Amino acid sequence: MRKAYLTALGAALAVTAVIGLMPHSGIGPGKGKGEVAVFHPSEMKRLTSSNLVDAIVGLQLTGRVGKVQWTQAVLTVEMRADDEKQTERWYRDMEKLIRLSFDQMENVNRLLIRYVDSKSDGQLLFAADVRRNDNWLGENFNELSDADPLHDELWRKRLRIAYTSLLEERLGPIDTYSTAPLPAS
Repeated sequence: MRKAYLTALGAALAVTAVIGLMPHSGIGPGKGKGEVAVFHPSEMKRLTSSNLVDAIVGLQLTGRVGKVQWTQAVLTVEMRADDEKQTERWYRDMEKLIRLSFDQMENVNRLLIRYVDSKSDGQLLFAADVRRNDNWLGENFNELSDADPLHDELWRKRLRIAYTSLLEERLGPIDTYSTAPLPAS
């Protein structure tokens, strides 16, 4: 009986060794291809609660994300404004969020972006409200990368940007800024 166990153990070791050496032997479907991917990433077309984090992380935003909410085709993103006078960085992040929402995803109908001051207990600095049915998304979408909503009134209207007086305190006077309350969403 002991001889049978030793024989079985020897056979198991031999099979394990052969299976372990197979990837290095050049035999099989991966021959000449190098490494074979186990997971194949697929392009996201629809935003869901299960892929929300992956979509936001994949943007590699330069600013800190405070909160993200996905409810009935409305994506709400709260960004934390840490540094003063980092408007270029804010606009790049806004552009990435807009492109994700309306260029990559087919089920986002509205994007709400809020920038809050991380130094003053999350007081609102400004907010943007972009909707899928906005005409400029089709006609002027490529101009978005050159947009400067702080100084360009046309882009303030397109992005429905509302500023608070706190933003003006941080950045100085802003022409035609608005302190009107934001519409309830």
